[in-house]
Amino acid sequence: MELGNVTDSPSVGLHKPQKCASCNSAARLENGLCLNCLLSGALEDAPIGSAKATFKDALAAMEIRQTKSRIGDYEILGEIGRGGMGVIYRAREPHSERIVALKCILSYHVDSDQTVARFRREAETATRLDHPNIVPIYYVGTSQDGLPFLTMKLASGGSLLEARNFLRQETRKSVFLMAKVARGVQYAHERGVLHRDLKPGNILLDHRGEPLISDFGLAKWQDTASGLTRSLTIFGTPGYIAPEQAGGPSKRLTAAADVYSMGAILFELFTGRPPFLGEHALAVVRQAAENPAPKLRSLAPHLDRDLETICARCLEREPSARYHSAAALAHDLENWLDRLPITARPVGISVLLSRWIGRNRALTFIISMLIVLIGVLSVWQVRVWKLQSAVSEATLAARAIVVMPFLDLDRLALDSLLAKSVASSLQQELNRFGPARVGAVPSGSSLEWSSREEIRKAGQEAHARIVLTGAERTIDGKKRITFRLLDSATGDPLLVGVLEGAGGFSAKFPDEKFSRKVYAILSAKAFSEVKLKGDPGLHDQSAREAILAGRDLTFRYTKSDLDRAIDLFKEAARLKPQSSLAHSYLAVAATVRTHYIADWNYLELGRKEAIEAIRLSPISGDAHRALAGVYYQEGRLAEALEEGMKTIEISGVEEKTARFVGMTFDTLGRPDYALNWFTLALRLRGTPGDVEAHIGDCWVKLGNDHRALEAYARSAELQPDRPQGAVGICHTRVLEGDFEVARKLYQVGYWNHEDLGDSKAIAAQVEFFGRSFQAAAKLYSELAAADADGGGAFYGAVSYQSALGRSKQALGDTRDANEILEHCFLTEKAVVEREPENPEPIYRLAAIESSLGRLDRSIDHLRAAVGLGWIDYRSLAMDPRFDAIRPILDFKRILDDLSLKVEDMRAKSETSNPWRNNQ
Repeated sequence: MELGNVTDSPSVGLHKPQKCASCNSAARLENGLCLNCLLSGALEDAPIGSAKATFKDALAAMEIRQTKSRIGDYEILGEIGRGGMGVIYRAREPHSERIVALKCILSYHVDSDQTVARFRREAETATRLDHPNIVPIYYVGTSQDGLPFLTMKLASGGSLLEARNFLRQETRKSVFLMAKVARGVQYAHERGVLHRDLKPGNILLDHRGEPLISDFGLAKWQDTASGLTRSLTIFGTPGYIAPEQAGGPSKRLTAAADVYSMGAILFELFTGRPPFLGEHALAVVRQAAENPAPKLRSLAPHLDRDLETICARCLEREPSARYHSAAALAHDLENWLDRLPITARPVGISVLLSRWIGRNRALTFIISMLIVLIGVLSVWQVRVWKLQSAVSEATLAARAIVVMPFLDLDRLALDSLLAKSVASSLQQELNRFGPARVGAVPSGSSLEWSSREEIRKAGQEAHARIVLTGAERTIDGKKRITFRLLDSATGDPLLVGVLEGAGGFSAKFPDEKFSRKVYAILSAKAFSEVKLKGDPGLHDQSAREAILAGRDLTFRYTKSDLDRAIDLFKEAARLKPQSSLAHSYLAVAATVRTHYIADWNYLELGRKEAIEAIRLSPISGDAHRALAGVYYQEGRLAEALEEGMKTIEISGVEEKTARFVGMTFDTLGRPDYALNWFTLALRLRGTPGDVEAHIGDCWVKLGNDHRALEAYARSAELQPDRPQGAVGICHTRVLEGDFEVARKLYQVGYWNHEDLGDSKAIAAQVEFFGRSFQAAAKLYSELAAADADGGGAFYGAVSYQSALGRSKQALGDTRDANEILEHCFLTEKAVVEREPENPEPIYRLAAIESSLGRLDRSIDHLRAAVGLGWIDYRSLAMDPRFDAIRPILDFKRILDDLSLKVEDMRAKSETSNPWRNNQ
């Protein structure tokens, strides 16, 4: 029912109307005439014109009779509204004088069964319900003309339909009213009544503004299913009825249908329009059934999300997704009013999906089959992918390279950036040939040097079969990078390569031939197929035994051991003439013997064997190391240093090679550089005690006797059966001028060492520098008898013959002294001509010339020696051979300049030696 516009819902009476005796119809006028008979007679018997006039007159008369001032005992005060099936009056109730609303059916609908049924249902339902928010029915009766009517409470405030424009601005008021409506609907539901036609026009407002639910004409009793009810299930107002109410049996309806209607009312109160709009009722019903309701905030952005959620929950198409009861809706509305959390939440993905499936069953089946097919294919693809990945991983593991940091020989430091650059460029090149994996050792790794142990460790950590390492240095302004490809399991070399470029050279692999060789090695099933051929001398049992035994004897540093080693190497070279290793070790043994006992025949043998070793194997590190030793003994120090660097590039940095490079720098007058290489050799852990004595020598030349004595003591501790440490300590005391301590040291027992003369040489030097010429002459006579041209390579470059001659000169034996010194002069002059870049023979020549009184020539040669790197100014200051030029100003200047130079070297070495923490 609506105030101001009578409801278009049919009304229903409690008593059946009387029927016409002629046609049995219930549609009668107030004067007892039957409308059906009247119309039939007028249209069939009368002329056309008169029939129309009669019909109009009848209708006019009927209308006039209908509007008389009383219906039953009720006085009609005025019409409130009417619709297509009924009219509502404001009437006064007899006896109580109460003003009520009187509703009756229009007279020309009295014979409509559905209209009467609806009127009857409204009256019957409303009289059973007693709730403050449901319109109460006072009386049900029949007028004098047999028309059914009912009276109910007069709602003087109108309806929500009329108040909606005002309520749209009063959100809380709208929520408050609908919460009460929901409580009233819940009351009806609890008594088994579904309204089924809730809409704004059916929610009335009394004089206090309280909402009243009216028009239960479409109400359904939940415990009944009569034919009448089923015939009315499609009734309701489009836009407000639930989708299931428009298209299904009424017995399936639940309280969710009324919840939907209340959601539609809420939506209209908030937005000013129903959720769905259309050109006609069918379009509206179809939209509600097929499309989700629009979001509340899309039309009213000022509202909050909780209200949007409440409306959306009510307007869900699936009944199960809505509020389960009107009470639940009322509870959430009340919570919102009290600013409490609501219980409703937006519908989840699962609900949305189930709805879509319900609407698209055929498409769902097809998609399901496709999903199953895709799943099967995916499982199969995953299996294939896993197999391929396993095969690919196995292939990559078999073709994996790890790049270790390169050794920068100029700075004597590791270069991780170059390693990363090499790894990246090599990866790009190898990708052209097939699958391969190249990675660099991470920064901060504990891996540092290319020893066999480090190579194995790098391969294990990176799961790589091959390790790539190398060195870099600058030669004549060009960058030279050497690559070594090694078997990670054994450390054996597989390939050696060299790249050279300008100063700004960036390591790449432009040589396709080299890259192809690398990939061929990676692709080999066994490295035995591509490994560089081993030395023939190691494949023969007898030659192998001779080589290994000779190598052990060589590094004992005694004359007899060296002679035995030379014989063993000669035997290995005879058994296997193509053995580069046999020739290399023979060259080393002969050269070492020459270092301690001056015999140029052995040095010539060493040179010949080293050249032959390189001819047999140009990439043999042992061969280049042997040639470096020959060059060192020949005084060709720059060439010796170059061969030492080549050895590192080919074989990697090893303790003995680092030690040799350090010795070469020391001889060239750079003990500061030598110290770095010696401490590097110490870090590489060769034979304990070998390197410590060399470190002591460097610190002595740099004037730091404290560190020198520490290093010598360590050498003596690690090698008590060898004299290097003890001799070094004695030499340091000599340079400090403490000859008594030095003399006691050598008298303790250094004579017992079967060495190559170092113990006797230091004893003789103690007496010579201490100017005990009688004792010095005796000792040097014995040394010269064993090695006539020896001593020049010992501390202070004091050859035995020159010291003997100067001692005799000091003792007054001038004739023998001059004869010995002249012989020494010719010998040293020949050496200087042969080794013009070696400072030691030039220094010795200057000492002899001073002893012979050739002062100017001595000064000149001394300057030349200093220019080539001689810096042992403390030996120069003590050496009696220079007594003749000692008063000369130029000599003093040379001493002062050397002192300042050494002081500067010492200061830098003590603060910037990169390996000082490892000494």
